[in-house]
Amino acid sequence: MRALKFRGAWDVAIEDVPELHAEGPDDVVVDIAYTGICGTDLGVVSGSYPVAVPGTTLGHESTGVVAEIGPEVTGVAVGDRVVINPTPYCGTCRMCRTQRINHCVNKHGTESGISYDGTYADRYRTTSAFVHRLPDHTTLRAAALTEPLTCVLSGVRKIQPPSLSAYTYVFGAGPLGLLYTWALTLKGLSPVVVETAPARLEFAKRVLPEGVTAHASLEEARRDHFGDERAPLDVVVDTTSGLLERLYTELACGGAYMSIGLKSKQVTIDAMHIADRSLSIIGSIDSLHGSFDEAYHLVTTGRIPVDRLISHVVPLEEYKEGFATLGCDIDGRTLGGATTESCKVLIASAPPAGER
Repeated sequence: MRALKFRGAWDVAIEDVPELHAEGPDDVVVDIAYTGICGTDLGVVSGSYPVAVPGTTLGHESTGVVAEIGPEVTGVAVGDRVVINPTPYCGTCRMCRTQRINHCVNKHGTESGISYDGTYADRYRTTSAFVHRLPDHTTLRAAALTEPLTCVLSGVRKIQPPSLSAYTYVFGAGPLGLLYTWALTLKGLSPVVVETAPARLEFAKRVLPEGVTAHASLEEARRDHFGDERAPLDVVVDTTSGLLERLYTELACGGAYMSIGLKSKQVTIDAMHIADRSLSIIGSIDSLHGSFDEAYHLVTTGRIPVDRLISHVVPLEEYKEGFATLGCDIDGRTLGGATTESCKVLIASAPPAGER
C-alpha cells in the first residue's frame, strides 16, 4: 500500500509499505477515501511546526470505508462508511480525567500524522472507539471536515462573549476561520471576517453564513460593516497567531482574544491591562471532551454546510499539487500564503466509485 512519509523538513515522499490488517481484538482497519490538508501538515512539512516523528505517515482529517475489524468490534462492520477521530486519549491520566483530553499525557505515539502513522495512505488502523459510522446522506468528502470542526468547537466553548451583540471578528478566511465563523453564528454571535489575501477573500464571500460579511482589512470591516471607524473589538478569533500585539490595546474592556494559529511569534503586552480591563487571552488546540460528537452532529445534520468549504480534491499521488494550492511549495521549499481561490483541499486515496 501507499503512504506519504515524513522524513524531515521538506523531505516527504510516497512509499510502498506493508498493507495494514486488523491485529488486535478491537482493531478497525479503514480504506481511506479522503484526508484534508491541515495547517498543521503545512507546518510539519515546512519545519515551522517541528513536532512530527520522522518516518511517520502524515495526515489526520479523514474518512473511509471499514475494510477489516477485530473479533471484539461490535460498533461498526466491514463496508461501513466512517469518519475517524485521529487523536486517541488514554482516559485515565489527570488531563483526561479533568476533561482536557487534548493534553493527554500519554498521547505520544498515538497522534495520527504526528507520532502514529496517519491517513495520507491507502489504509489506516485504529480502534473501534475512534471511528464513527456515517449516515447515508452524509458524503465522505463532507465528513472529512469533522476533525477540524472538532478543534473549532473546542475553542468556541472557551469564548464567553459579554453579550450576543458583541462586536466579533475572525481574522483569516482559511478552513478554520470559516468554520469558526459558522460556529460562532450558531452560538448567536454575528462575526465579521477579515482576510488580506484577495483570492481567499473572494472564495470566502461565497460560502459565509447569510448576513456575514468579509473584508480586506480591519479598517474596512469597521467602516463598511459596523459603520464606525472606531468600532470596538469585543471578541477576536485570530487564526494567524500573529496579531495579539497589534490588537491587544484595541480590545474593548471585557473583551476576549483567542489565538489558534501554530506559528511562533514573540510579543510584548502590558499584563496590567488583563486585570484592569477584564481581558481574556485564550489559546485552543485539538479536541476537548465531547467536541468530536458535537462536530459529528453539526456535519451529519447539515447545520454547518461543510461541503461548501471544499475547494479542491486531488489524488494522493498528486499531493504536491494539493500542498502548493495552499502556498506550500515542497520542491521549492517555500511556505507562503495561498494565491488561488482555495479553502479546504482534500487528498483522495481510494474513494468509493459512487463518491468520486
